[in-house]
Amino acid sequence: MENSKNCDGVIHFGNVDWWYHNRGHASVRMATRISKHVPTVWINSIGMRMPVPGKTEIAWSRYWRKIKSLTKGLKRDPSSGMYIYSPIFIPRYTPTMLQVNGWLLALQVKIVCWRLKINHPSALVSMPTMTPAVERGKWVKVVSDRCDDFSTLPEADKEQIGALERRLLEISDAAAYVHEGLMEREQGLVKESVLIGHGVDFDQFVAARPIGGERTAIPKSMLGLPKPIIGFYGGMDEYRMDSDLMVKIARHINPGTLVLIGPKQMDLSRVLAEKNTKHIAQVSPDELAAHAAHFDVGIIPFLQNEFNEMCNPTKLKEYLALGYPTVVMALPAFQVYKDLIYNANSHDEFLLGIDKALQEDDPNLITGRRQTVAGSSWDTVATKVAKLLAVPV
Repeated sequence: MENSKNCDGVIHFGNVDWWYHNRGHASVRMATRISKHVPTVWINSIGMRMPVPGKTEIAWSRYWRKIKSLTKGLKRDPSSGMYIYSPIFIPRYTPTMLQVNGWLLALQVKIVCWRLKINHPSALVSMPTMTPAVERGKWVKVVSDRCDDFSTLPEADKEQIGALERRLLEISDAAAYVHEGLMEREQGLVKESVLIGHGVDFDQFVAARPIGGERTAIPKSMLGLPKPIIGFYGGMDEYRMDSDLMVKIARHINPGTLVLIGPKQMDLSRVLAEKNTKHIAQVSPDELAAHAAHFDVGIIPFLQNEFNEMCNPTKLKEYLALGYPTVVMALPAFQVYKDLIYNANSHDEFLLGIDKALQEDDPNLITGRRQTVAGSSWDTVATKVAKLLAVPV
């Protein structure tokens, strides 16, 4: 590491591709705020596994969207001022190719820093396959963004990804965690562990659905939908979402509407075959509140698998800020809110939870949900991470 007191730029080795993934991800929200203090470059994810036609859902779509992303090179996002870079890499994940990609990516990052006149960068790393590139760089600080346990991602090489995660922790000055269980499990593997949790744009979500007042105008894409509206928004991946459960939800609430907002990152054909399911393409984080305010019940129909065991979805705090009932498949991160949400451990329990949520008539629950997350702020979260990165804030 360099000895400079403060960094003059941040290279964020991202875990999503800016050009087609959900920009509401916690890592993106942190990066856009850090960019207000120093030049910040979001390096699009190079992934962890090769999509296999016939095995990986929408494999050919994944190939095409990445090819389109690669053509963009270095661009500046006008809304945040952050720089976005789509690196050239070889989509192979053998140990040898990861080292080759590390060399290739490190060279590109060096050129980007030269072009943007960043002389003393810090690295914020959200993707373990970028570890070989980080190891080749000179940094003021390295911070591991531990937003998920990627070694448990289906189709990824568990042993290899786990080894990369451990190498990243070893070279990091600190690790920022959103899940307390993951932080406890990795104690002693990194110099400093910090639980940052998630923020929420509280005022924006409360204003969209005020108690005793009118909600924001319903978006055109949701006009005329039969009630009740049971909704979910965010990235939809086959390793996250329970397709069977979503089909059951649509049938259970018919003639109500199941609304899904976000990019199709999985095969949703069976779910969308239900005539009362409405899919709305990805909307910006600033538009989410206006859409979600018109849900009657928010849902998180996640699989109870090893990968989700260490997840902590940002959307739960946003649902709580909106005040309405939320039904979730029970996962460790949700337990702290167990008295304010409806937890389910089976599909039948989930459907029953929706029924109970629709019958809910207790204004104290709305107040309690909002009070629980009122102190959360993305600015606070980003400031914690910025300090770890030696960003002058």
